Amino acid sequence: MAVTLYQYAWKHTRREQIWMLVVVVLSIVPLFASLNLPKLIVNGPIQGEGFEAGNGATQNFLSLSIPVPDFVSSADELVLFHGFDFNRFHALFVLSGLFLALVIINGGFKYYINTFKGRLGERMLRRMRYEFVDLVLRFPIQRFRQLRSPEIASMIKDELEPIGGFIGDAFVTPVYLISQVLTAIVFIFVQSMTLGLVALSVMGIQVVIIPRMRRRLLVLGRQRQLTARQFAGRVGEIVEGISSVHTNDTSNWERAGVAAELGQIFLIRFDIYQWKFLVKFLNNFLSQVTPFIFYLFGGYFAITGQLDIGQLVAVIAAYKELPSPLKDLIDWDQIRLDVQVKYDQVVEQFDIDDVADASLQAPTPDRVAPLVGAFALSGLGLLDESDGRLVEQVTLDLPLGERVAAIGPAGSGGEHVAEVLARLRRPTTGQVMLAGKPLIELSEAVTGRRLGYVDAATYFPRTSLREALLYGLKRHPIGEADRKKTRTSDLARHETIRSGNTLLDPSDEWIDFEAIGLGGASDLGPRIAEILRLVVFERDVQLFGLRARVPAEMQEEAAETILSARHAFRDRLSEAGMDAYVEAFDPDRYIHNATIMENIVFGAPRDPRVGLAQFYVHDHSRKTLRATGLAEILYEMGRDIAAEMIDLFGDLEPGNPLLQRLTIMTPEELGDYRQVLLRAAGKRFDDVGQAERVALIRLALGYAEPRQRLGLVDEAFMEKVVETRRLFREEIPEELDAVIVFHDADTFNPAASIQDNVLFGRIAYDLANATDAVEGMLVKGLDDLGLSAVVQEAGLAYDIGAGAKRLSLGQQQKLSLARALLKAPDYLIVNRGLSALDSDTQRRIVEGTLAWKPAGTEGFGTFWVLANPQLAELFERIVEFDNGRVVSDFRPGEQPVPEIEEAGPEAAEARHEDAERRTAEATSVAEEPAAGETANAPPGQVAV
Repeated sequence: MAVTLYQYAWKHTRREQIWMLVVVVLSIVPLFASLNLPKLIVNGPIQGEGFEAGNGATQNFLSLSIPVPDFVSSADELVLFHGFDFNRFHALFVLSGLFLALVIINGGFKYYINTFKGRLGERMLRRMRYEFVDLVLRFPIQRFRQLRSPEIASMIKDELEPIGGFIGDAFVTPVYLISQVLTAIVFIFVQSMTLGLVALSVMGIQVVIIPRMRRRLLVLGRQRQLTARQFAGRVGEIVEGISSVHTNDTSNWERAGVAAELGQIFLIRFDIYQWKFLVKFLNNFLSQVTPFIFYLFGGYFAITGQLDIGQLVAVIAAYKELPSPLKDLIDWDQIRLDVQVKYDQVVEQFDIDDVADASLQAPTPDRVAPLVGAFALSGLGLLDESDGRLVEQVTLDLPLGERVAAIGPAGSGGEHVAEVLARLRRPTTGQVMLAGKPLIELSEAVTGRRLGYVDAATYFPRTSLREALLYGLKRHPIGEADRKKTRTSDLARHETIRSGNTLLDPSDEWIDFEAIGLGGASDLGPRIAEILRLVVFERDVQLFGLRARVPAEMQEEAAETILSARHAFRDRLSEAGMDAYVEAFDPDRYIHNATIMENIVFGAPRDPRVGLAQFYVHDHSRKTLRATGLAEILYEMGRDIAAEMIDLFGDLEPGNPLLQRLTIMTPEELGDYRQVLLRAAGKRFDDVGQAERVALIRLALGYAEPRQRLGLVDEAFMEKVVETRRLFREEIPEELDAVIVFHDADTFNPAASIQDNVLFGRIAYDLANATDAVEGMLVKGLDDLGLSAVVQEAGLAYDIGAGAKRLSLGQQQKLSLARALLKAPDYLIVNRGLSALDSDTQRRIVEGTLAWKPAGTEGFGTFWVLANPQLAELFERIVEFDNGRVVSDFRPGEQPVPEIEEAGPEAAEARHEDAERRTAEATSVAEEPAAGETANAPPGQVAV
């Protein structure tokens, strides 16, 4: 980044700034003319000066001439335009019309300049945000351990905004405002030297005093920026650590800290307001004093004949144009100083010495050939940020085809070596080679595509399971999406180029299927299914899919399959004697395992974001409930439910595990319903307020007897609900009918989940293990029912939430490993990646991963830092770490041989020969060149 903001602005906007300066110079001419016209109108047509000869007298207007020396012309001037002769009335109309035209022209200049400035400012803001995000992408990993992510986001989003906006004003605004000020001052001097000096004196006071008073505002503004950034970081930490807040009862400590920081921000902002309005008061006072002087002394000069009325009117009109640009100029200087401070502070945060070179992340459209050779670590040493030793003198040869297990206590060194191999840490000492080249010099196109890395806590942004899985495949577009070319798209492309942003488009096709051994997009689904099964994540995804809707693009082809599966699965339940485990949908019966609202509507909303309980606000729903008398019953039921829930859970502290059993409302709503009951106490349905009535009825509509078990549903109530259901559907208006899909035994319901469609009913919650039994039978029979593909697609659309918080830690680790395997890497690095899983599951996953060979490949090597050392027997080689050193390196079944640090040259030579032997064994399978390699490519080099 440039040292100063002006250097940065001039570097990127030189042409635009020069063009705006030319426009500003051109705008001076009509501005000066508009100041002079009032004098001509007042003195000429209005007062009659020059028309003394009578009604037929004329006077010349709008002539244009320039003074010349005597030797050029005896007339002392060169006439460029002779002007027009007008009588008094014609002159009034023409000059007034010309004044209006000049007003429009001056307004047009202002509009063009302001629009151009705004566009330039937004373009530079876009450039700056992109460049700072680009810097963040090249930060060393260690840097992120010292940063708060909300602070970085706040700087890029909020603190850069005034900086980018100012760049449009950086050059042209002072020139434009100064030109307006000087034009007005020069015009006043031309009319009266005395009044010109008065105006110049007052302007001088404003220019000198006001900026000095505003220096205090700069200091306060800097303090406000820093405290606001710290506050954003604190709020972000509260959100990230909310579990710790609840489990340690530190919510009040956090409130106290927030209150203290808000108090500090308040005092700073209040001080800013005091100074700002004091400065504004003084500035306004000086601006108003000058017209008083003009009226007093200008009137005196006019009375004594030293100044005519037209000149006085013109001076006052010119001065009216002076305070605004002068104030804006002073404000601009204040903004300039403030923005420069912000720029310096932001640049300081992003001024990192060891930022990765941009060429390492350069877009690489070509495929990267498979790696051959080995990792070679020589004298590797690592220090942490406080110069503590992490790894010391580690020398290893890791052939890319060899499966290596790293064992040792947590923090013994294996984890840090894995980070070095994945290039997440830079060696402090020593060297790391990959395929014959220094690892640090290889581009991310090589390491990111040919290496897979899995750690214990991979971060996932909010997205779907599918997007999380495919994230590792989105390296470079391989083809453009079909887009209709429009003027808007051309403008967007033009602005992208002018803003210095990349032209890569996220809507293009980014996945190169052939690079991972697939024939095309149609092969991706089976590959994903294979990997999900490998990492024991298949059942989870299938359950996600069963509880979701059929994807819109698959509904037409899946409808018949689901209807067939509905009948087939019902037969399977009967054969297994499990008919009672599922309560079928019947339009003439009350469904015990559904909520009251689901019973009334007997369908599902087309919009998945709309809950059925929200339909109560519709007039038709309310009228139907009143017509059948169900509204009053639901009101009383809601009171009973609220009272019971408050009695059971109302006195529990936040975070109490018993609150997890509260299903009909959230723990936060307990206090709200307590207030509702107080306001509704002793009041009948017709007497209670609308808000209380709606709240209690909506609570009752979410009640299901097998779940809450309060004994509120009897035969009479069920008959009333079925009657209401019939009336609701018979008289439903078109606008409501269009957003609900009703259940039908012979029809696929696109608004219902796949499970509801197949079961055409609800699982009986009151039967022990009914849910596990039914879902287990359904999952096992997906292939036979022909539903595997559609269920998988629906499951992959599952929203994993921010930070994948809708997944357990074990599921996150499975997802991370699945994503790495989907890349079909040449070498897989796993850094305690399965630590959250039980031993049996870890063994299944490790065995499956080591045995898996992606189609078209010879498999891959691994460096697996094990959380469970008992699994080391599954690998070809075991490296044991302790206290940052390699203490033994052996194969399963062999006696561990300690590494001797002070060995002689014979031992060193033996280790070197052993490393060469391992490399030869691992690369012997490469006698025939793989795809993308040349036949004579030497081992240990990357074929690009």
